[in-house]
Amino acid sequence: MTIIRGKHLTTFSVAPDGRSVAIGVADEEGRSAALTLPAECLRSLIVTLPDMMRRALRLQHGDPSLRLVYPVASWEIERSARPEIRIVTLRTSDGFHVSFGMSTKDLREISEAVADRMLH
Repeated sequence: MTIIRGKHLTTFSVAPDGRSVAIGVADEEGRSAALTLPAECLRSLIVTLPDMMRRALRLQHGDPSLRLVYPVASWEIERSARPEIRIVTLRTSDGFHVSFGMSTKDLREISEAVADRMLH
């Protein structure tokens, strides 16, 4: 197995046809390298990264309750192609954003939970 010890991320690119992505890194000596993946691997990577971060934080600090928390700068709720689902997008001030498909029932339950906690 080839191991590249990256010091930091440098760039990323998406193939013109959208079928692959490249994640650029600089190694410990400052040499450039890239990890090229099929685009369908991005979903697995997106789902895996938060757990990797959570595990790293907990091991680094010896605290099993730690997790990375992003402050929300803005949010948006849109209709989706499915009438019973809304698309909820949360954004941070540094440009990170993620969207979730939520039922109106889920949104109502969140609203009720927030209201309930505000009263207690």
